[in-house]
Amino acid sequence: MNEITAPYAFVPLDSRVNRPAWGRIVERGGNAIAPPLHDVPFMDGVCGTINLEIEAETPIFVRGVDEAERFFALPDGRRALPATALRGAIRNVVEIASFSRMTRVNDHRYAVRDLQNRHLYGQFMSDIGKHKRTGKSEPMPLVNAGWLTRAADGGYTIELCDFAKIEYRLLQSLANDTGVRGFAPGEKQSAARKYQTWGQRGREFGFDVDFFRDRIVGRRPMVSEFGKVQSAAGTRKGVLVFTGQPSRWIPDDTGSGRRGSAKHHDFVFFAPASPVRFPLAPQTFRDFEFAHSDSGQQHSKGRAQTPNEEWGFWKERLLKSERVPVFFMTDDTGQRVEKLGLAMMFRLPYKYSTLEATDRVYREDTAGGLDFAECLFGTVRSRDERKSAAAVALKGRVDFSHAIAKPVGAAESRTVNVVLGGPKASYYPNYVEQDAARPGANVGQEYRTWQDDDGRPRGWKRYHTLTQTWEPPRPTGSGGRALDQSRVETKFVPMPAGTVFVGQVHLHNVRLCELGAVLWALELGGAPAARHALGMARPLGYGRCRVRLVNHDLVVNDGRDLELDAAREAFGEHMTRLISNWSTSAQIEALVNIATPIQPDKARYQQLDPGARVNEFVDAKKQRLRLPPAHKVTGGDTARPVLSAAPQQNRPQPGGFVPRPGGAGGGFRPGAGPAPVPARDPRSSRQGWPGMKRGDTLKVRLKELNKKGKWRAEAVDYASANGTIEGVAPPDATAGGEYTVEVIQGGDPGNLNLKWRDA
Repeated sequence: MNEITAPYAFVPLDSRVNRPAWGRIVERGGNAIAPPLHDVPFMDGVCGTINLEIEAETPIFVRGVDEAERFFALPDGRRALPATALRGAIRNVVEIASFSRMTRVNDHRYAVRDLQNRHLYGQFMSDIGKHKRTGKSEPMPLVNAGWLTRAADGGYTIELCDFAKIEYRLLQSLANDTGVRGFAPGEKQSAARKYQTWGQRGREFGFDVDFFRDRIVGRRPMVSEFGKVQSAAGTRKGVLVFTGQPSRWIPDDTGSGRRGSAKHHDFVFFAPASPVRFPLAPQTFRDFEFAHSDSGQQHSKGRAQTPNEEWGFWKERLLKSERVPVFFMTDDTGQRVEKLGLAMMFRLPYKYSTLEATDRVYREDTAGGLDFAECLFGTVRSRDERKSAAAVALKGRVDFSHAIAKPVGAAESRTVNVVLGGPKASYYPNYVEQDAARPGANVGQEYRTWQDDDGRPRGWKRYHTLTQTWEPPRPTGSGGRALDQSRVETKFVPMPAGTVFVGQVHLHNVRLCELGAVLWALELGGAPAARHALGMARPLGYGRCRVRLVNHDLVVNDGRDLELDAAREAFGEHMTRLISNWSTSAQIEALVNIATPIQPDKARYQQLDPGARVNEFVDAKKQRLRLPPAHKVTGGDTARPVLSAAPQQNRPQPGGFVPRPGGAGGGFRPGAGPAPVPARDPRSSRQGWPGMKRGDTLKVRLKELNKKGKWRAEAVDYASANGTIEGVAPPDATAGGEYTVEVIQGGDPGNLNLKWRDA
C-alpha cells in the first residue's frame, strides 16, 4: 500500500468568498434584513421552468418514506427522485463552482485515542515523573479521577477521588474470596459485562495502597493522588471501578505477571482527604458525550446521539442520579475540568472542532452579506454571538420538482444486501489538509490534525462516480470464514440502470449569471464524461446519473429573447472577474475530476479484516500515508478494457476490488502483444495460468456479461489456460470483441504460497 484509497475525495477550500453586491444585508436595530431578491425585479432577471431528464447509468436507490427498503414513491405509487435530493445535489455544485463559503459544517469536536502517536495523544495522557518517596523516574498518568453526578439544576459536577491500579491477579483473588463466580477480568469484554458478572456496583473493600505520584508532573498540576494497590487486605476503604478490556490478557508462566501489552489492571477509587467538587461546563459535557457516542460525520446538530456500549451503560444510571466513575484533566490552574472520559486512557477531545477549523480558512472573509449560493438557494442563519452577527432568513429563488420515473424500464431490480461504511472526520490522514512534503514523504513527518493551530479541513467531500457497481469483500473470522454481517447490512431494492426520470427546475427572478450557475451545475461545466452521483450507496457505484436539458420555458424580465449560452457566458465572466483563473482553478479541476467515473479499485474503502489481520487504517498511519488530492485520482481513458486473469479456486483477497486500471501495478497496455507462454508442465495438476505473472499481457475475447456487470472472457492463443477471466470492459463492448489486457493477478502455480493478490 503506497497511498490511501477511499470512495470519496475533497474539493479544496479557497479563502476567497464570492459575495455579490445583490446579497447585501442591512441591519437595523440589531435585526438583519435580507435583500429583497423576490420583490424587486432584476433587469436581467429570468423566470420560468427548465425541463430535465435524469438517466441512471448505474442502478440507483433513494430510500422510501414508509418502506425503507423500497424506492421513494409518490402517493399514487410512481417512483421518483425527491425534489430535496435534487436541490441539495445541485446546490452543492453551485456552492463549489461559485466559490461560495462552505457553511453547512457540523460543529463537532472529535476525540482521538491513538496509542501509536505520542505527538498527538500520548504526550497528553502520560509523562515521566518521579516517585515522591524513592525519587525514581516512572511513567505517570496525567489524569485525575472522580465521580460524575447530576446536579439539582440539571447540570453536572465531578466529585474528586484518589485512585490506584489493581492488578488482575489481586482482583481475581478478591473475586474468589468474596464468592464472585465466573469473573474473568482479563478476557476481552466491556466494563458493563464486568459489572454484570460482579453483580454489584460500588462495592467497597479495604485495601493496602501505595500512593506515589507527585502533585506536579511535567508542569501539570495533579489534583488526585495516584498509586498502586499492594493487597486486598488493608484499612483504606475504596470502591472497585472497572473499565473495558480491549484485548485478552494472558498471565505469564507464574500466573502473577503479564504477557504482551494487553491491559492488565482495573482501578479502585478512594475518598480524598478533603472533599472537592468541580462544576462541569455544558460544552465540556457535550464534548464528552459526543466522544462516547456512535456518531459519524453525518450526525446533524439537534439529532439524538446514540451512546456507545460503555456510555449507554452509565448514562442510564446517571439519569437516575447514580454516580459514574470518570477520569479527567484540569486546566493549568487545577481549578477547572477541561476533558473527561470513562477510561484512564480516554478519548481525548481535539483542541479545535470542525467548524472552528473551517472558520480559520475564512478568517480574511470579513465582508458582510450573503454568498452567491445563499442568494440563489436561500439560507437561514441563527444569531452568532461569537461574531456579533444577527439572525437572517431568505427564501431561495430556485426550486425543483420531484423527478418521476418513466414507465418504460422503470421496474425495480433485485434486492441488494451490503454493509455501507460510515466514515468519520476524525480520521485525520483523509479529512485534514496535509502538506505534500509531510505525510508519505518522510516517516519522521507528523500529520496535521484537528489538534493543530494550522489544521484545515480538506474541503467539500464528494463521492467519486464509478464505472460500475461493486461489493466490498466480506471480512473474515477465525478459520478464514466470512463473518455474518446480517445485523449491520443495509437492504434496498434499486431502480435498474437505464431508468429515466423526468423533472423540472423552477426559477424566479434569477439573474442571468445565476441562471448560468444553475446550468453549469446541471451540466457539470459541460465536461463530457462528468456525471452526478445521487441517492444511497454511492461509494459502491450506485446512483451515477446523466442530466439532460430537454427544453425550457424561461422569460427575461425586460422582454429580451433568452439564449442559454448567454447565461453560461455571464456566469463565466462573473467568476473570472473574481478569480482570473477560475475555469482552471484547483477547485473546478477537483470538482470535475471527482465527477468523472473511475474504476472501483481506485475508490475502495480501506480494509478492516480482523480474521485476516488486515487493518489498512492503522497501516496507513504507520507509513504516514495520506489521501491523494482529487486531481491525482484519475480513471484515465474510460474506453479502455480492464480485465483480470484469476484462478477459480481463489476468492478475492483482503485489499479490495480485483480490477486495477492503468498506471503502476497493472492495467491495459494499448498495442502490447501477448506475452510468450511457456508450455504447461504435465506433472502439475494445479489450476491456474501456468507461467503467467503480474505485468504480463494477454489477448482475450469477450464472451458474456454476467449479473454483476462484469464481462467473462476467454484467452486467445493460450491453449494451456485453465481458469476464468473476469473484469470490466468498455461501455460499448460486445460479445466477440478482442482486447489485449495486462494480467494484474498471477503467479507460478508451482509456488505453494500462490496468492493472486491485488497489486
